[in-house]
Amino acid sequence: MFTKPRGIVSVVQTPFAENDQLDLASLARLIEDALDSGVNGFLAPAVASEIAYLSDAERARIVEQIAMTNARRVPFIVGASANEIAMCQQHARLAERVGADAYLVAVPNDLYARPDQIVPFFQAIASANALPLIIQDLEWNGPGLPLDLIAQLRAEIPTLAGLKIETIPAGPKYSAVRALLGDDFFISGGWAIPQMIEALDRGVDAMIPESAMVRVYAAIDRLYHAGNRADALTLFRKLLPVLAFTNQEIGTSIAFFKRLLVRRGIFVSERMRHPGFAWDAHNARIADELIELYVALRESAIVTASKWS
Repeated sequence: MFTKPRGIVSVVQTPFAENDQLDLASLARLIEDALDSGVNGFLAPAVASEIAYLSDAERARIVEQIAMTNARRVPFIVGASANEIAMCQQHARLAERVGADAYLVAVPNDLYARPDQIVPFFQAIASANALPLIIQDLEWNGPGLPLDLIAQLRAEIPTLAGLKIETIPAGPKYSAVRALLGDDFFISGGWAIPQMIEALDRGVDAMIPESAMVRVYAAIDRLYHAGNRADALTLFRKLLPVLAFTNQEIGTSIAFFKRLLVRRGIFVSERMRHPGFAWDAHNARIADELIELYVALRESAIVTASKWS
């Protein structure tokens, strides 16, 4: 059975020390901070965790640390994505061992061009364990899985419990999948966090952003579900300059949120493995201005008041 997490399920960033080793103490601080900020669940490792640059051993240590620190206080979805079926199965078995609530596997990019192989790929993965499976439909500049294929996946994989929809555009697809598969199917969004209010209007179960700004994400979600859409929209619009900057591309996003976590005293280093990004005088200045905007917003009256909504 899968109890759908509702609200904010945050992707956990991976902290690295200056020697490029995992910083598990910073990881534990991040989990505790997100819990204190009102998070409704965790997902890791995923794209924002720099999953492509982690060894299998590092992935296991991250999953084990999160499971231990979280101690089942909120649902934990283990990221089990890989291009090879055997590796996805291995990570899914790890999810079972640590007592996770579900596991997530992304559609490999090359399979979007070979849709006839998508159902067999996920059938093989799901056959290896009994945990609920969530498929990440991630196509940065495309529509992702067609609806008829989603329906086929649902019909042929008994453990398929939901989709994390990250396609262009995301909003209409949330509604189309809900109409197709009903209220019991878990529907979440992630990269489309700049369209969060639209996602809430369309009835998504959860948004899955990163973990540095949980308190404000959660405040928006609480206000909205308390029937106070106007205040939720006001708060969301105050956050939009940060979201506009960070959603330029994934490298900028990872770098910014690590910088913010260092500013907040949760991470000790901004080190990242994702290649190709560098701060210069101009983007660093903008980032630091936006970080101070966020820090002030996090302590604002509207965020504080939302705790009792």
